[in-house]
Amino acid sequence: MFEDMGFINAYKIDLHTLARFCLMVKKGYRDPPYHNWTHAFSVSHFCYLLYKNLGLANYLENIEIFALFVSCMCHDLDHRGTNNSFQVASQSVLAALYSSEGSVMERHHFAQAIAILNTHGCNIFDKFSRKDYQRMLDLMRDIILATDLAHHLRIFPDLQRMADAGYNPRNQTHRSLLLCLLMTSCDLSDQTKGWKTTRKIAELIYKEFFSQGDLEKAMGNRPSEMMDREKAYIPELQISFMEHIAMPIYKLLSELLPGATELYERVATNRVQWTKVSHKFSVRGLPSNNSLDFLDEEYELLQSQAPFLVNRKLCSTEDSSGICWFMLF
Repeated sequence: MFEDMGFINAYKIDLHTLARFCLMVKKGYRDPPYHNWTHAFSVSHFCYLLYKNLGLANYLENIEIFALFVSCMCHDLDHRGTNNSFQVASQSVLAALYSSEGSVMERHHFAQAIAILNTHGCNIFDKFSRKDYQRMLDLMRDIILATDLAHHLRIFPDLQRMADAGYNPRNQTHRSLLLCLLMTSCDLSDQTKGWKTTRKIAELIYKEFFSQGDLEKAMGNRPSEMMDREKAYIPELQISFMEHIAMPIYKLLSELLPGATELYERVATNRVQWTKVSHKFSVRGLPSNNSLDFLDEEYELLQSQAPFLVNRKLCSTEDSSGICWFMLF
């Protein structure tokens, strides 16, 4: 992906340095159920697909695209499987370091990325001028901090105003806002995958959430509903998340980037599927607290007979059967 996006030639990146950097980033991830290297790679891969298929070079400067891609790789470095609120409530070392500035985990992820770049033989930006190097770090900081959904909600009105007024690639504020939106879109890209993948990812996410909830109970605190395995009604939580967070994000992205409409449609399709699951729970009285061992049998049959494929315009390649690997990843 580094080579295909032109970064190696454009920034004269030594291949040994690149290999060491990538291995150090991979090593920098712990192994919680969801926020691990697999997630980081998936987010980076989605960024690559956006670049290849939606013409990001027409909207952003090359160094900004490079910063976005590297930030996708690094955005959850050393994630512990717990969120910002937990860090503060548990009075962790990270909270002591970063809580006054907010976005505790995101600031830690960025600090870990800087630590890797400062490791001997791992600085893929070592051919940059001092000015470009500082700009790259500033971009990465802002992009990684944008993965805090609290930050996204704060800037969403600005994003909507930008979309309404029309995106101007010569406007630096517009480019900064678009970078934040793209990072969030990549981070939540599991919601754009096929139903079976989306359902499986939800299982991993709630497994991680429930582990945090258990820790909070052990501390004598009351976890939020989505963290409490005894209270969480997963289908409704997913529907709420998609309606209030995911769908507005991809709707806005489709307004800014022609060709991204299919992503919004896929999220909407998955929302319908969660509604079907919720209905089956209510009709059949299936357990709903700490298990995702369910599948819509009729939808499963439909999928096996005629799998939904994302529009081929969003695929940079197909296999011999014509199936887009975008959806199979």
